[in-house]
Amino acid sequence: MRPAFGIEAADRAVRLREICRAVARRHGLQASFSPLVSYGVVGNGVHIHFSLTDREGKPVTYDPGGPGGLSAAAGSFAAGILRHSRALCAVTAPSVPSYERLKPHSWSAYYANLGLRDREALLRICPVPEISDVDPAPRYNLEYRAADAAASPYLQLAMLVWAGLEGVRDRLAVPTITDVDSGTLSDQRRAELGILDLPRSLGEALEALAADSKAMGWLGPVLSNAYLMHKRGEIGMVEGMDVAEMCQLYAQAY
Repeated sequence: MRPAFGIEAADRAVRLREICRAVARRHGLQASFSPLVSYGVVGNGVHIHFSLTDREGKPVTYDPGGPGGLSAAAGSFAAGILRHSRALCAVTAPSVPSYERLKPHSWSAYYANLGLRDREALLRICPVPEISDVDPAPRYNLEYRAADAAASPYLQLAMLVWAGLEGVRDRLAVPTITDVDSGTLSDQRRAELGILDLPRSLGEALEALAADSKAMGWLGPVLSNAYLMHKRGEIGMVEGMDVAEMCQLYAQAY
């Protein structure tokens, strides 16, 4: 499935899931996209890759002279996402078991950083072919890693775009690009680099969303309040449930 613009990208994500489920059923199996199907193993992520083009369709994410190869616009876009990273998790990782997946050394994100080829970073600068006759610009992209299929792909993409565009409009500086495991850094060093902790639970993520007036505004007053109410109700529904039992419940739902 090739990259697509806007809503078409979300449409393709939905079609892909339904195709996978249909193929599994035909073979007497069940496919689940739950963030954590079985407790204690690596879960299912939906890592969102994106790049920018100008009005003529020219790739503008890559700049060989920029830090990590990022253009100024792409760096600002990334900075906007990092600015709202805690609130975004409430929409991109919107289930209780989502935060059982967002753990260190599980091919997911745990800190809000921009990393070079770092599979533990929230935003990852992906590798491109290092071949002299291959233009890296059309292939250069960023990957958002704190997302899973318990979320609506439409809301995921919408919130990421809103946050990124705010960074572009505000001309935010390119974030510090890390090339080490952020977990090996001290709290003080992470603070110096502007690396935030991501929420450690859905409840914490919802509180971050409720406290972020910009993010709440992107959802609008009706949807944002309904979303918070619905997700807090979901937390109450599984409160006190054994983790393995909860994983089984979500595996059936997704």
